Amino acid sequence: MWHWPPEPALTAAAKLLILGASTVRQGPSILSRVLKIDARLACRVVDDLRQQRAETGPLLRDVGLRRNDVADPDSRVSYAAVLALIERAAAALDDVSYGLRLGASYGLREGGLLGFVLLNSPTLSDAIANLQRYFRVVGDGEDLEIERSGPHVAMRFREADIALRGARHNSEYIAAIIVRAFREMTRKRLSPVRAEFMHGRPNAKVAYNQYLGCEVRFHAEWDALIYDAKAIRLPVIGADDKLLKVLERACRQILGPVPKKRDLVNDTRKLMTERLTTGSVRIDVIARDLGMSSKTLERRLADKDETFTELLDTIRRDLAQHYLRETDFRLDQVAYLTGYSEPAALVRAFKRWTGTTPMQYRRS
Repeated sequence: MWHWPPEPALTAAAKLLILGASTVRQGPSILSRVLKIDARLACRVVDDLRQQRAETGPLLRDVGLRRNDVADPDSRVSYAAVLALIERAAAALDDVSYGLRLGASYGLREGGLLGFVLLNSPTLSDAIANLQRYFRVVGDGEDLEIERSGPHVAMRFREADIALRGARHNSEYIAAIIVRAFREMTRKRLSPVRAEFMHGRPNAKVAYNQYLGCEVRFHAEWDALIYDAKAIRLPVIGADDKLLKVLERACRQILGPVPKKRDLVNDTRKLMTERLTTGSVRIDVIARDLGMSSKTLERRLADKDETFTELLDTIRRDLAQHYLRETDFRLDQVAYLTGYSEPAALVRAFKRWTGTTPMQYRRS
C-alpha cells in the first residue's frame, strides 16, 4: 500500500510566524504592523488541545500568548500569535488535516456577532456581502474580496500582512468554516466548485474531499472558495430580517467611523459595546485590551473629562432607548442586549436615566 511521505513538523512560514508572534511582547516585531483579531480561534485551538489531552502551556508561551489571552473569545490578540498557535497545534497533534477538522467542528452560533449576522441574512448572496462588509468586527488580520464572474462567485481571502501568508492550517480552517456555514444556512450539503490555496500541495494525504468536497488547487495568489452562482442565490433558512437590522446596527456601531487619529474615548466606547452581551465590561478587561492598566485608563479618561462608569452608563442608555423605540423586543431581550443580567436591573437604571419605565417610554 502506498504511504504518503510525512509532512514537516513546521513549515518555514510557521517558523516565521512563531518568531513574529514571540516578538510582539518582547520588542519591535518583524512584521510591518501588529494586526489584532478576536481570540475565538485561539480559544478553539486550546479547547481542542485539552480534549486531545495535549499540553497547552508550552505552546502558548512559544507563540507569545498567556492563558488570560485565551480566556475570553471576544478579547483581541495578535493575529501572528494565533496563526503560529494553530500551526504548532497541528504539529503537536500530528494532524495533517487539523485546520479543516477544526473549522468543520464549529457552527455559526458559536461565531459571535458576525455569525448571527450571516444566519439572519436573507440569501447566501446577502450573507457573503455582509461577511465582506462587517468582517472587521472580527479583526483586521484578513483581507476579503468577492468576485462574480459568469456562472461562478469567488470568495477570496488572505492574510493582510504579506509576512503572515503561507501557513496552511489557518487558510484551511477558514475554508472549512465557510463551507460548514453555507451548509448550515441553507440546510443543504453544498460544496464549492473549487478551492484554491496560496500554499503548496502538502506532503501528506489531507482530507480535502471529506471537509470541502471539491477539487483543490495550490500556489494561488489568494486563498479562495469558488461557488456556483445559482447556489449563492439560495435562501438562508430561518433568517429574521428585523433581527438582522438590529445586528447590522450593532456592527456599524462597533466599526464606527474611522477616526483621523487614535481617540481613547472612541476606542473605549467601541470595546464596551463589543462586550455588553458577554458580561465582561469591566475596567480591568477594557484597559487590558487597550494595552494599559486600569489606573492609567482612569487617569486618561479623566484628562478628557470622562469616567469609565459614565461612558458605560451612556452607552447602555442610548442602546436601551434605541431598542425600545425601533424594535418590538421583549424587555428581557433589551436587558440582555444592554448588558443586564435581568429585566429588573434595566428597569431601575432606566428610571434613573429618564424618570420613567421602559414600557412607559415605549408607549410614549
